[in-house]
Amino acid sequence: MDVCPQLTILIAAHNCAPWLAETLNSVFASLADARNRAEIVIINDDSTDDTQAIIDDYAGRYPHIRTEKTRYRNVGRVRNHAVQMARGDYILMVDGDDRLLPDALADRLALLAQRSPDILLSKIIETRTDGPQPAWQPAVPEELTQHDAVERFLIHRDYQAHFIGQFFARRLLQQHAFPDLICYEDTWLFPVMLMHSRKTLYSRAGFYLYRKHPQSLSSAIDHHKIDCLIEATRHLDEVLPARYAPLITCHWLDIANRYYSQLHDTPQGKEVEQRLRRMSPLRFMLNGKIRLSYKRKMLTVRNRGL
Repeated sequence: MDVCPQLTILIAAHNCAPWLAETLNSVFASLADARNRAEIVIINDDSTDDTQAIIDDYAGRYPHIRTEKTRYRNVGRVRNHAVQMARGDYILMVDGDDRLLPDALADRLALLAQRSPDILLSKIIETRTDGPQPAWQPAVPEELTQHDAVERFLIHRDYQAHFIGQFFARRLLQQHAFPDLICYEDTWLFPVMLMHSRKTLYSRAGFYLYRKHPQSLSSAIDHHKIDCLIEATRHLDEVLPARYAPLITCHWLDIANRYYSQLHDTPQGKEVEQRLRRMSPLRFMLNGKIRLSYKRKMLTVRNRGL
């Protein structure tokens, strides 16, 4: 590809042979007639199955694909590596076992050219089975103020800390790298992106089909992953203004409630408890953005402790 593409589609592939061909086919169907405006960068990170054979097959047939092998066994490092390879104005991250809806990328590329945002966010469509695929229904996105973008992220109603399925200006990802965490690297970096974006758009039109696995990182938790989650949540307090402390407290409450048995009487548990006790109960209870369920959780945790 002689001309720099508008979009780099970044695929981190690790032992995804059962799904990778379907993923790549969906990417091409989603690009439709805009295929020449995109490149696909595939990083095979230490796969032990037939992932590389599938990559080689597609790379041999499609000049839009560039690929490398790594042995990081760390998705953040893989993404940082691929970002440095990227030539597109925008980067879209796709997992090697997910799918995109037909024609959606062609539509989004036209929107990116027209509106020139730093970030374009969309809903992620979670799928647990191979059931019927929804149809792509484009919608005009809304422009968010920085406050709205951060607040919606913390409330988790419209979008969460997912880099997959979202469009980011390449310069943002070149300037702000993923941390060296085994998981929750998205949660750590996502608020940094929002704080540095000069123009953020959000669309309710979802096009990314996320395949939820029982063995997903967030499904099988252990102390190492809890450490990463605490570090990422601590980073929310560090990078976001103090006005968001009550909403960030909801994320600390989620840790305290979901992992009480693992955290009880541990240094991590003490940190979580101390952070919750630093939050003024009155300020938290009077915040109209916080759901009643979280206010009840706050009372429970403060009375129970960790």
